[in-house]
Amino acid sequence: AYTLMAEVYPQKLTLPGNVVSPKAGMLWMVAWRNIFRNKRRTWLTVAAIVFSCFLVSGLRSYQVGMYKQIITISTEQYPGHADVIHVDYGDDQKLEQTIQDATELMRSIEEIPMVKAAAPRVMASSLFSVDEKSFGGVLIGADFAKETEHFTFFNALSEGALPVDQNGVVIGKIMARNLGVGLGEEIVVLGSQKEGGIAALVLNVSGIFSSGNVQYDRAFAFIRLSTAQQAFGLGDEVHALALRLTDIDYVDEATVLVSKRLPDEAMARGWPKIVPALYQGITAEDLGSVATYLVLIVLTLFSIANTFSMMVFERTREFGMLLSLGMRPWGIIRQVQLEALGIWLIGVIIATILNFAITYLGVAFGVPISAEYTELFKGYYFALPERLYAAFSWESLVVPPLIFLFGIQIAAFVGSIKILWLEPVAAMRSE
Repeated sequence: AYTLMAEVYPQKLTLPGNVVSPKAGMLWMVAWRNIFRNKRRTWLTVAAIVFSCFLVSGLRSYQVGMYKQIITISTEQYPGHADVIHVDYGDDQKLEQTIQDATELMRSIEEIPMVKAAAPRVMASSLFSVDEKSFGGVLIGADFAKETEHFTFFNALSEGALPVDQNGVVIGKIMARNLGVGLGEEIVVLGSQKEGGIAALVLNVSGIFSSGNVQYDRAFAFIRLSTAQQAFGLGDEVHALALRLTDIDYVDEATVLVSKRLPDEAMARGWPKIVPALYQGITAEDLGSVATYLVLIVLTLFSIANTFSMMVFERTREFGMLLSLGMRPWGIIRQVQLEALGIWLIGVIIATILNFAITYLGVAFGVPISAEYTELFKGYYFALPERLYAAFSWESLVVPPLIFLFGIQIAAFVGSIKILWLEPVAAMRSE
């Protein structure tokens, strides 16, 4: 009898359905065949993966691009991608907390390839008066050549022009309204010098800006850098060097390189510390979006786990036959895992093609911004663009498919774990 069995079933015989062979190639062939045994179930599972992966990756690419554009717009208008200040200035903002030898330091910082420009600024709390009207504000001494070349704040100049002499000043629209002054009229500015003396200036309004930010329009006034340094007795000192980088993505690396060139009393900050409200707002919104994506992924994986559980139930008789032929339970589970891998592969290929297409449209054409949306953000940013653009992000294109890869393998394992307790005889009797 054993001889007859050996003749009919040779030990090394390999057929398409021979599950005794542990070869991975044979398991993959069987798994691939099984994927399309129930085409409707397979394509429904693939559709769930495509929809979720496309939604997560596609929207994430748009978010990454829009976040970067909003951050760039906000920081390039006035705060800068990064800045250099006195170590105590961020907390106290006192007139005497200055950076010494600003000209040489600025030249050294601009030698760093990532730094496009460093704009010096003197900032002093002052009292602005016209006749009997007086309001507090901040008098800022700026290098207008660098400000207009590398920053966009003075694009918001609604009336007049930038100062061309030592007596010119540019003020905000709300400050002009509060003081009751217009172009060509005089403003008296009083402040304190670094050594304790009185800084007094009589300035002519050469321009009025309307930034859209209420705080800036009410409190900011700009004069030439040399005028401010002379009035407040600062010499070659400034309160800040606003940095424009070649790309805002380099902010962390650039601040490290800048810090190495600074004296002990100075420090470099990236935009998250300069405008923490913007950073916190974007971070909170980003975390909320990621949480939503994770919920979507988890729900999709639960449905896939249920699909594999039903698949195992429907194929109980088949698995019982495989067990009776000598295939180990873990071998069957491995085969189911390969089936899950094949379904994931089909879904991810389709989703990736769609993601590249939709992201390309976002990069090339962008998303138009309605007037209502622009009005909603008025006061936080000086101006929003007419369109926001997506950005190709390998993180958004690669991470979601990898999450689905691990998730679908876990889902398939959870759905097929019951095979470990399957009794061959009872399984073959099931309908």
